[in-house]
Formats: sequence, structure tokens, C-alpha cells
Amino acid sequence: MSEGLTGPRGRDTGPVWGLVAAFCVAPALFVWLRSTDAADQAVFGRAASLTVLLIALALTAVGAVVSVVVWYGARQWSRGRRWAIAGPLLAFALLVVVLGIGCLGTSEASTDVLLGVLLVVGALAMAAVARQVVGVRPTGGGDRLRERFEQLREDRS
Repeated sequence: MSEGLTGPRGRDTGPVWGLVAAFCVAPALFVWLRSTDAADQAVFGRAASLTVLLIALALTAVGAVVSVVVWYGARQWSRGRRWAIAGPLLAFALLVVVLGIGCLGTSEASTDVLLGVLLVVGALAMAAVARQVVGVRPTGGGDRLRERFEQLREDRS
């Protein structure tokens, strides 16, 4: 198993893409909370667009954490359970793409273009988190977690 800068390959992929999604979606949420005019021009209207962004951020955070838990080898995470998390995440990623394209289509200022691009990139990052949740291969019985704890013990002594 190859060691990267932050640990074994694949473990940190979900959280890293989750952070990318958060850094891309959060500015749009902030701008739309501060400016009612900008949010009213959103595709789904102010309330629904803000709700979509909040739920998308929450699902991304859950997906990032689940990808790490599944990677460490929890046996009870069946493929169906993983799709139960990745499916809604992908659905909200699609809604975020619609919001981003709507920003690009109705842009009146350069800020709208920037928010549209950020939303589309954030949706792609959300899709990467969902892919990691579904595609990660667990090890049986948490072997990776035990190996990591043993490695930490050896490093301390």
C-alpha cells in the first residue's frame, strides 16, 4: 500500500473533495444570504435555492465522513447503504449544477459568473465524494484502523 503525504492512498479522498465542495458552495450561500436581490434571481427562488445549498453542504459533510468510515473497513456498510447516502448526494449535486448554470445564464455582473462557476465546480466535487462513498473497498473487521493504531504506538515509542 502506498503512503501519501497524509496517509494511505484513498483514505483522504472523500474529505478532501468534501472541503473543495464546501469552499465552492459556501460563498454562494453567503452571498445569497446577504443579498436578497441576488438570491431572488436564483433558479429556484430565494428560499428553495438556499435550502438546496444548505442540504447539499450537509450531505457532502456526511458523505465525506462516511467515505472514511467505509475505508477503514466497517463490515456492516453494504453497497445498498452506501448508495442510500450517495444517491441523495448526487441528486443535490445535480440541483447545484442547475443553480450554477442558472447563475451563468442570468448573469448581470461578474459576481454572478463567478458564483455560477463555483457552484458547478462544487457540484463536481460533491459527485467525487459520492463516487468515493460508493467506490471505496472496505477491509474486513477494521484491519486498517488497527494497523494505523499499531503504527502510531510504534512511532511514539
